[in-house]
Amino acid sequence: MKKILCLFLTLACIMSMLCGCGSLNQKPVTLADGISISESGIVSVDVFKELKKENKAVTFTGESNGVKYEWVIFGSSIKEEKDLNLGLEITAANSEKLAFRFLSEENFGFSPALAIYLNDLWYGQSATLTAENGKKQDVTITGEKQSILNFSLGEQTGAVVITPNGETDTSVVSSSNESASENSELLKPSDGQVSASDNKTPTLTETTSDGKCPVSDGKNINQDKYKTDSVPEGKPRPAEPENQSVNTKKSYTCTFSIECTSILNNLSALESDKLDVLPKNGVIFPAQTVIFYEGESVYDVLQRVCRENRIHMEASWTPMYNSAYVEGIGNLYEFDCGSGSGWMYRVNGWYPNYGCSRYQLKQGETVEWRYTCDLGRDIGGSNAIGR
Repeated sequence: MKKILCLFLTLACIMSMLCGCGSLNQKPVTLADGISISESGIVSVDVFKELKKENKAVTFTGESNGVKYEWVIFGSSIKEEKDLNLGLEITAANSEKLAFRFLSEENFGFSPALAIYLNDLWYGQSATLTAENGKKQDVTITGEKQSILNFSLGEQTGAVVITPNGETDTSVVSSSNESASENSELLKPSDGQVSASDNKTPTLTETTSDGKCPVSDGKNINQDKYKTDSVPEGKPRPAEPENQSVNTKKSYTCTFSIECTSILNNLSALESDKLDVLPKNGVIFPAQTVIFYEGESVYDVLQRVCRENRIHMEASWTPMYNSAYVEGIGNLYEFDCGSGSGWMYRVNGWYPNYGCSRYQLKQGETVEWRYTCDLGRDIGGSNAIGR
């Protein structure tokens, strides 16, 4: 009787595999450009096993209360293969705050990047996240017509509230005379001839008695000899590198950061061989206080920060615009994520309309190097290149 029962079970197992009814014949997980998150939020262990095996970066997209959210998970960051709940329950989403809670009851064991696509436009380029346990952290905002909140959390449980930091500086929105020039680090402008009126334009290299660069009164609407358009009122005029001297006996501090979170929102456009150098949270150099010396430019500080922290950086000098042009940081170059991609810099929330070698730093300023995938539109810098 036992032999008959054993034979029956063996035949049943074989038939199960042949007919595709058993677990041994499950179809392998296929990792597409993106995976939709079910209403329950649960993503099975098989997906993460395949993701880790192929060492890929995949987006997981979900929606709650009419708001889209998207995780970016790198296979190399997965430490323990298990079922994960990637669901969010968004309880409030308006122009003043975003509130949600994670459906997961346990932490993932790694820190993936999360992007939340708001239906409202938040005025500003940064926000503050406050977790249920009271911890706070910075959030980067990308997008032009739609604000995208980008951040990475080590803990994926509990409730979270995110609020915008201030409003956009309205002085950035200037007249139609501001056309593309060396303004940002995004794109080298097209060559052009200096008109006769350019030669009559007052120089913008004068400095005040204390050595600081004066601010613009907004009245000069002509280009200078380096093709720089009108500088918005109240913003510092460019300071020519050859006229500046660095005094290492006088040191100051500024807040400095380098990030490329916009790429995480555009993974499908990224060159495949750049995936390995892309930071998993989009941050190359987190915001921190750094020292600079009197007379130094944004470019001077970028060089030192990259050198001291062993961050790759490549730049070239553009005589026509009398400034360095930053081609790549962290092995991420212009055009690596589409035809409109490259590096731009922002100081105190403003994208200067001249090169980084011509921006002379002052005490306490905040400098951000940001990667754009859409000519500055995705990071609030379209005005800097006359868009």
